Amino acid sequence: MKNLTIIGFGNQAKAWALNLRDSGWQITIGLRPNSSSISLVKELNFEISTLDEIKENSVIAVLTPDDTHYEIVKHISQKIKKAKFIFAHGYSLLYTPIPKEFHTYEHILIAPKAIASELRYQYETKGKNGGVYSFEYLQDKKEKKQYLELAKDLGLTSLYEATISDETKADLFSEQSILCSTLPYAALYSFNELRKNGVSKEVAFFECWHEVKLIANTLINVGPEKFFKLISPNALIGSEIVHQCLFDQQYMKKLSEIFQSIDNGQFDENLSKIDIDKTRNEITNFWKKQELTQVYNELKKDLY
Repeated sequence: MKNLTIIGFGNQAKAWALNLRDSGWQITIGLRPNSSSISLVKELNFEISTLDEIKENSVIAVLTPDDTHYEIVKHISQKIKKAKFIFAHGYSLLYTPIPKEFHTYEHILIAPKAIASELRYQYETKGKNGGVYSFEYLQDKKEKKQYLELAKDLGLTSLYEATISDETKADLFSEQSILCSTLPYAALYSFNELRKNGVSKEVAFFECWHEVKLIANTLINVGPEKFFKLISPNALIGSEIVHQCLFDQQYMKKLSEIFQSIDNGQFDENLSKIDIDKTRNEITNFWKKQELTQVYNELKKDLY
């Protein structure tokens, strides 16, 4: 089982393709005939196929956006009778009819817990990457070892079994509660508060944006207990004041409401009603207008 077709060629798919090829896999990239990724795939010397050219009994990693998975699996199912589908996130296995409607096919979850650049970097530097897997929809349990080997060849040095439900809900919740919300927006509004009070743009940028990476790295490297032993007295007392000020019962209630909207399917229902492209444009236009973004663009050549 050293042949894999990867559908799509976004950042995550590219990292998968490069890591697995470097581990000895024969990788084919499945693309639409008019895909904008064709030239890059050719440049990187990967074989290209269309969905109609995928062969019987193929192992297929569906690495396109979640909202495209159902149509992709449906299209392939009309061409071949047997296939094994790998997903890097459990969303479409939990919230779409894929497992039920296409129950004669294998569906496997192998979810790296790293963004694409980190997945590739740690592989190249022989570092560590973690991930979770689920074999809930794997019919032949004897194949478990093969998929765990694939995960290892992908660069996942630590693997943990999880349910599809847990992986999906935890992933969505962490994105909403901290990773893609609290982190960028708290940094933005803190930057704006300093600027409003006369602090220079460079100093405000260093303290509210640049140091996010440094703090995050320290938290990961030393853990929470040692982190609070290491930080200065000013940082320690300041953190506790804000801990009690911001993270009150109202905040905890809102966290619970966020999780409940995911757990009861309300988030998925709302998502289906939203124009994603329009929303993305509105949000990126908002960030484009922020002074923080302008300062980042001014300083990034010197700092990154």
